[in-house]
Order: sequence, then structure tokens, then C-alpha cells
Amino acid sequence: MNNAETKQHSQSTVHEAVHTDSELYKVGALVTAAFAGAIGLWAIVCLSSAFMSEGPVTLIKSLFGAISGTM
Repeated sequence: MNNAETKQHSQSTVHEAVHTDSELYKVGALVTAAFAGAIGLWAIVCLSSAFMSEGPVTLIKSLFGAISGTM
């Protein structure tokens, strides 16, 4: 009788497997969002640094020069 009880306790149900997958997707989404936030913050810091060192007018002129290929 102990063997039968042990077998029933060691088997996982489909609901438990789906719940584990759902938790892994949540963790993956959270890690992805954290990296995206860090990259966005880094971009804002870099852009503000360019504004402070060159000025907004020079930055916009450089942007249009890079797009049009005149740089």
C-alpha cells in the first residue's frame, strides 16, 4: 500500500506542468522588460550627453547630414 501512495504522490498533473511553464514565461518576460528598460535608460543618458556636449542645433544638423549622406 505504501508503494501505491508513493506512485500517486510522485506523478505530476498536467495542471502543475502548465503552471510551471506559465511561471517561466512570466520570468522571461520580466527579464526581457528589465533589459529593455536598461537599454532605454542608456539611450536617454547618451542622448542627453550629446545635447550637453554639442548642443541641440549641432546634433540635429548632424542627424540630417547622416541621413542625407553629406557627412
